[in-house]
Amino acid sequence: MACNCNKCNPNKCGCSDPALTNPCTYTDCSVGSERCAEVSCAECISYCGTSFQVEGEPMEAGGNFLLKVEQGERLDSIIQKLALMIAEGLGECTADNVHHAPYNVYAANITSNSAIILWNGESTLTTQIEVFVDSGSGYVSAGTVSPAVLQLTLTGLTSATDYKVQLVSTDALAATCSSVEILFTTLI
Repeated sequence: MACNCNKCNPNKCGCSDPALTNPCTYTDCSVGSERCAEVSCAECISYCGTSFQVEGEPMEAGGNFLLKVEQGERLDSIIQKLALMIAEGLGECTADNVHHAPYNVYAANITSNSAIILWNGESTLTTQIEVFVDSGSGYVSAGTVSPAVLQLTLTGLTSATDYKVQLVSTDALAATCSSVEILFTTLI
């Protein structure tokens, strides 16, 4: 449950709602950080700050790469984008201005034997997306979709089983980029 920031004390840093069973607080009081706004689950938040970008020029790639965060972009998409950049560096597959991995990958409508895998943040250079699934025995292809389809329904899953899913996008030159791995468990 989120903080009710109408209860903020203007003379004190932070947002605290003592009415909750497990009160949530926000206490980052550094200059530029304290914004008395509702604290919510990341899947429900979009970035409201000023758009910003980072340019990198990896010598081995010989080019300028751009990572951009836009006002209104979903926080979960930003987190996936930054996680890929931390793991792989700013460059091929992680920069916005080249073919990159899809962002905002998630599972929805999870049942005992199916789930829908959804995504967005697809590169305009993507020619196809292949969805791979692993239930503990290694990744296998669950299917390939065309650009802008943005979802694939997985069926025939085993109940009460942990699954990993990763998307691989391909461009016209057959270069591939892998998304983050998402994790979910089917219902009993």
